[in-house]
Amino acid sequence: MFFLKGVFPGKTGGECPAAETGSVTARSHNNLFPGLHTGTLGFLLGLLLLCSSNALPQKNYFYFGRDYGSDANFTPLQVLLNGSYDIMQLEDHKRDVYNFPYKSAWNTLWKNIGNPFHSIKIYGTRNFLNDEVLPFDFRKNHAQWWPNYQLHLIGGGMTYAALEEWYAYHHYPQPTLLAITTTFGYHLLNETIEIDQGTGITIDPISDIYIFDLGGILLFTSDKVKEFFSSTLNLRDWSLQPSFSAKDGHLHNNGQYFEVKWFTPWSDKLGVFYYFGVNGLTGVTYKLDDEYSLSGGGGLRAKKNVTLDASVGRQTVQTVGTGGLFIDRNNSLLGSLFVSGLSDYTVLVNIYPGIINLFPFSTGCWVAVSEKGQLAFGVNILRLPGVGYAAFR
Repeated sequence: MFFLKGVFPGKTGGECPAAETGSVTARSHNNLFPGLHTGTLGFLLGLLLLCSSNALPQKNYFYFGRDYGSDANFTPLQVLLNGSYDIMQLEDHKRDVYNFPYKSAWNTLWKNIGNPFHSIKIYGTRNFLNDEVLPFDFRKNHAQWWPNYQLHLIGGGMTYAALEEWYAYHHYPQPTLLAITTTFGYHLLNETIEIDQGTGITIDPISDIYIFDLGGILLFTSDKVKEFFSSTLNLRDWSLQPSFSAKDGHLHNNGQYFEVKWFTPWSDKLGVFYYFGVNGLTGVTYKLDDEYSLSGGGGLRAKKNVTLDASVGRQTVQTVGTGGLFIDRNNSLLGSLFVSGLSDYTVLVNIYPGIINLFPFSTGCWVAVSEKGQLAFGVNILRLPGVGYAAFR
């Protein structure tokens, strides 16, 4: 996933796209997944089966079937568009989802995660642990572990739990297994999209998938963990409203985002607010009444990729300042306003279902203005991807 790795340089979002260097040779080409160790695959499948055997929780923590706000937009399809194509928000990435080189990027991904120890050895085991896993190095180009913990472990784990609740709420059979499949499906597609044209070594998806994505699912099988993040920290999915431009079919206004609101024991009205995705905004939140809250904050967000070491696919991002205001109802986002140093989405406004009622059902809409005054906008109906128009990228 591509998230706050743009705020903590050393990595782009959830994953660093691989550098266009010499390709990795898989040890075996007779498998369905070239080079994939039998033990690694068995371990992965075993963990998935362990998760799917757990009993469903007796209560919902992250999805409540509300017909307003960001909750109304939360579906597996929206998770796919927001999470898988998250990196396309960066200005040096095309938003063309139809002509993306899926096959070559997929092959590169499998060469790395199918033979992870080979890629880690080239990158350096110590470097891998220091940059990707152990939360001790805070230097600018070595803090890739930070977004791994908060976005793959916490954000990804919460998304899995919310998907499980969504499937159960809508009476799908085997909701846990469906949630696991959906979660790993969008993570794998996300890693594929971030590789883009790369053909060489990239260790980022190895840590993301095998350590933090798996760890997030396992962590959020615990009701105590879900209770803490849901009730104490008010963790929720506040993703954008993806729309396809009628001009060229490009995907706009997509992005996976999360928010946290923590109220201290000394105040049940005023609390600390944190919003994160390809940006990181820190600020305050204030309860207007028992249902509505107003939040705001400032920070940084990712703008473009910057290559640090092409031989091992290590990248960071150029960051710009950003600020945002939010209003929500029962932790379901109703509206947001962003202002940032981006050249395309300089100003972005999202209005979620529950505010505008032009039809028998409520709609969501959004509008963006570039630094040159160009417009992009879209309308989302019935929780489906929206249709709009964009004069840029």
